[in-house]
Amino acid sequence: MSDELAAVFDLLEVNGVISAGFTVGGRWRTRFRPQVHLKLLTVARGGVRVSVNHEAVSLRVGVGDVVVLNGCESVLIEDDLESGGLQTSFTHPADQAFFDAGGGDDTVVVGGHIDLAEGAESLVAGLGGPLLRLPAGTDTARLTGILNHLLDEARSARLASEPAGRLHARLVILEILRAAVQEGESVPAGWARGLLDDGIRPALRAMHDDPGHPWGLEELARRSAMSRTVFAERFVSVVGKPPLTYLTGWRMYVARRALRQGDVRVDELALRLGYSTASAFSTAFRRETGASPRTYRSLYAGTVPAV
Repeated sequence: MSDELAAVFDLLEVNGVISAGFTVGGRWRTRFRPQVHLKLLTVARGGVRVSVNHEAVSLRVGVGDVVVLNGCESVLIEDDLESGGLQTSFTHPADQAFFDAGGGDDTVVVGGHIDLAEGAESLVAGLGGPLLRLPAGTDTARLTGILNHLLDEARSARLASEPAGRLHARLVILEILRAAVQEGESVPAGWARGLLDDGIRPALRAMHDDPGHPWGLEELARRSAMSRTVFAERFVSVVGKPPLTYLTGWRMYVARRALRQGDVRVDELALRLGYSTASAFSTAFRRETGASPRTYRSLYAGTVPAV
């Protein structure tokens, strides 16, 4: 399973991370719309309730827990006190890494916004739903430590803080992937669950290792030792989309990264990814991204992070 996880991690590019935190006391709430796809929260003191997408999904977060917010439209964080009384609303100023919201220091929350490279949302979406809680433990302790270090970097404005942020952001992503995969059945449908499924994992490995092979449903089903019908149904149940749809998405993400590097010919890339002609590849790429490969390269060439 480590090889399959490495394949996903190697393709994930992060431009950097913005880390922040706040301290607050009493009864309170803060609401915001994430400006980036992937955000993390951890509680250093106290306890909070996190609700997303207009309170459609909600859970309690305690000390040491880490919450992954994945493509959320809206987020509400509030105290988890059962006593009555009005809650004080506040907004975290964008120009302050650490904000004292007042009322004491009953609660301390640290968070990080991961700035992903263009198109990476299609991979992190494989972690599952919009709200993933990773319970306190050894794995989350490492993740919390990295977030706290990032916050320290942001507050102290040390030399070379930008490349340090990118390096630590990749460590954050790696810990999220590890923890999400280890959560197993508690993770909604996506490639993270697929890596844990003994039947689906061989097919995922085959597609990840050789995206240019002309994979068909029958050959992928044989890799998983299932009939075509059983395999197709199980793949959708575990991963959340049909096998060949997943394969196309994987190919397009590989293509995005290659084009951002700017040193590959479109016809060569088309053959490498299993398309018989550059025209067929261009059509698939435009359908996925809204731009032709050459236009995409002109817009994004050279944006692959150095670390």
